Amino acid sequence: MKSVIFSWFVSSLLINGGVEQFADAFSSAKSRLTTRNPDLPTTNIFRDGRCKDQSGPRQEVLGLHLSKNSNPYSFDVSRPTFDLFALRNIRGDALLQYNTLNQSEPLRINLYLLLTLSLFAFPTVSEAVLGEPSTLVTTAATALGGVGSFGLFLRECKNRSRQLNRIEKELNAEFLSLKLPSNRFADRPLGKTVQLGQLRGSKRLLALCGNKDQLQNALVQFRVMRRRLAQAAVIAVIVPTDGSTVEEWGVRDEEIRSAPFLAEAQDIENWVAYFRSLQVGGDRAVDANQLVWFGLNNNGRSFASGAGDSPRLIEILGQNLRPLDVLDEDDEVDRGSTADEKRAKEAAKVLEVQARFYRALTDGDLSSMKEVCSDNGASEVTEVINEGGRVDDWVTCLADDARPSGMQVSGQDVLVVSEKEAFSTAVEFPANSGFDLATLLALQRWKCNSDGDWELDLHQTIPWSPNSKAGGTLRCDCRGCVALTRGKDRRTFGGLIG
Repeated sequence: MKSVIFSWFVSSLLINGGVEQFADAFSSAKSRLTTRNPDLPTTNIFRDGRCKDQSGPRQEVLGLHLSKNSNPYSFDVSRPTFDLFALRNIRGDALLQYNTLNQSEPLRINLYLLLTLSLFAFPTVSEAVLGEPSTLVTTAATALGGVGSFGLFLRECKNRSRQLNRIEKELNAEFLSLKLPSNRFADRPLGKTVQLGQLRGSKRLLALCGNKDQLQNALVQFRVMRRRLAQAAVIAVIVPTDGSTVEEWGVRDEEIRSAPFLAEAQDIENWVAYFRSLQVGGDRAVDANQLVWFGLNNNGRSFASGAGDSPRLIEILGQNLRPLDVLDEDDEVDRGSTADEKRAKEAAKVLEVQARFYRALTDGDLSSMKEVCSDNGASEVTEVINEGGRVDDWVTCLADDARPSGMQVSGQDVLVVSEKEAFSTAVEFPANSGFDLATLLALQRWKCNSDGDWELDLHQTIPWSPNSKAGGTLRCDCRGCVALTRGKDRRTFGGLIG
């Protein structure tokens, strides 16, 4: 009978969230018993084991135990608390955020645990409750039911642990510091130093970490989309692992000044340590020498992360980094750098070919489209075809009922990367599609042939509007166009942060 009463007491605690409340109460009481003397200096433990005295607020590396308030008697909301379901210490503010955002999941966990305890205890309490002992069939059925409910309990606990792990990683990034880019009319390219937590509500973030070669290749997309990043209030933070500089990554000074998109990481060691923690703390092993990246939205929450391959920036812009600036059909053309006469001349040629491409697209001119396109197929289109995707040739795409007749294009810009490769972007306004749906972001990649003429290697377009995520994207080359649709939204996104 004592065991029955104890089981009922534990179950009641679980249903009302009492176990967590009991643990929190015990933790709070313990914190009140261990207040420190305000006249004594605090101790800051660094990664190499050395101690440094300081009288200001505490801040340990990676933000694992942080206090913004210098008052020693104030409650530290980030103080780790032992979590019974995860069986590890978890930041208090991470638990608070989880409990605020999730209402049904904790209830399911408690119900599955209560069901498990009840089913396993049924053969013992059957005679006391029902007046007759449990039969062999009943015992077997309750045992199987208990195993099944325990499996559901473990599944929900695993999902909960993943969410808490993601929230902790997001919160640990709050105290990483950077220098914000200045506006294009400022005397200096960089402005004040801030922490990531101070960017909430004003900026989105994309951060990359790697060596010189990895960053040089990955930053080509960011250089091409610098104007679009500025329109979406996105800043890029680049963290080199080998001490390389902006000049070594191929970013030109006029690109930085043309759009405020590139921030400068401060305290590089802390940034690298944070990225390393992402690499070793995920569900899958990640090579320490790979390129690593993650993105945070306005609320400081992660929307994507990964390792190895560079982020596909145009697709991230369409789904997660939609524009905040008003997109106007009269936006001026950005003709690129004028500092280098040869590069300026090539940029003008690319813009001219881009205009020919759009005339052929809107007028349905198949011969002009074939002249503009390169004969080499783009790898991005080949990838879709190899996975079973269907390609619609240009005859189909330029038909009267298929082509975007009357579409307007504005805000064209160009980046000449080398003598053989260039990129251009534009904002498209399809005719008669409504104000909210009438914006698409387009990217073109150009290759220079042996005659010195620029040919279209890839054209990709994706819906890009403030009010809705992109439902799909279109990739085109000399063979025609393939369409990709967006998958089902998930609460967690995998990757390194979750």
